[in-house]
Amino acid sequence: MSDVLFSIGEASRRTGVSPDVIRAWERRYGLLTPQRSASNFRLYSTEDIARLRLMRLYTEQNMPRWRAAELVQRVATTAFDKNPGVPVSDAKHALSSLRAALERFDAAPADRLLHGLASLFPPGVILRDVVLPYLRELGERWECGKATVAQEHFASCFLESWMLNTARGWTRAGKRRAVLACVPGEQHVLGLIAFGIALRDLGWSITFLGRDTPLLSAQHVTSAVDADALVFAATLPDALAEVAADIAAIAQEQPVLVGGPATGHRIARIPATRILSGDLLTAARLLTAHVTDLDGGDERVDQAALTPPGSRVGGSGTASMSSGAA
Repeated sequence: MSDVLFSIGEASRRTGVSPDVIRAWERRYGLLTPQRSASNFRLYSTEDIARLRLMRLYTEQNMPRWRAAELVQRVATTAFDKNPGVPVSDAKHALSSLRAALERFDAAPADRLLHGLASLFPPGVILRDVVLPYLRELGERWECGKATVAQEHFASCFLESWMLNTARGWTRAGKRRAVLACVPGEQHVLGLIAFGIALRDLGWSITFLGRDTPLLSAQHVTSAVDADALVFAATLPDALAEVAADIAAIAQEQPVLVGGPATGHRIARIPATRILSGDLLTAARLLTAHVTDLDGGDERVDQAALTPPGSRVGGSGTASMSSGAA
């Protein structure tokens, strides 16, 4: 909870909602729980400001106020997998604006856009509804020659920085802990970061090791933090095949999962290791659902999706678990 508190007049100025309406929404729908000053005046937090802005957004779309208040509560309190999230029309507008800014190499409007979304929605929702759809689209545009390598690099670097800033605090205590690492030689991290943010939204604590991680280092860290899962990301089948035997050996001692485009190639199959493939948000949800099975020997968490459907092995992989600048 932020330490910054605002009077009802300032809350009205920042949200465009009149003081009378603020009081009515508070009274009728339990939308806000303001603190009180020594003189018994209402004081509103930055979270309250965000709720008021979102309530106004929903009501301006002619949504019944009771329904709008219900959605605001769910957005504020529910993880991405059950969160109503960004309204479709607003998500489409955000996607178009993000594309226009990043593909003309202009970070400022993209930064303002994401900052504005972050004042209303949790990080996992912004990833699900705006950032990952943009990355999927960018990967498709790159593959068919409609986006340049420079545009993909710029967008990937910008979004990596935004995601890592968003991820601050993901090492906090959670019910479960995961260690996330790229296999040796792997440089693509966007999808792995997004996967970690999704897990964080689902109550996990994340230890992120990032690019090109020696397998033994990842194994030692997993033991040191007593993690529930060690997740490796890989894009290139040959690179994964080189370390497959070593990963399989680690999997005999620790719960290991592997995701990314490389896992779909037969030369990169790893016995006794759970494979994550397909949509990474689905993967985070299914991993959370199956976490109690991870210590049970060589079972597989099948179809726990980390690579978007239709992704090609060795392609751009922008929205995959191992994605990043090409």
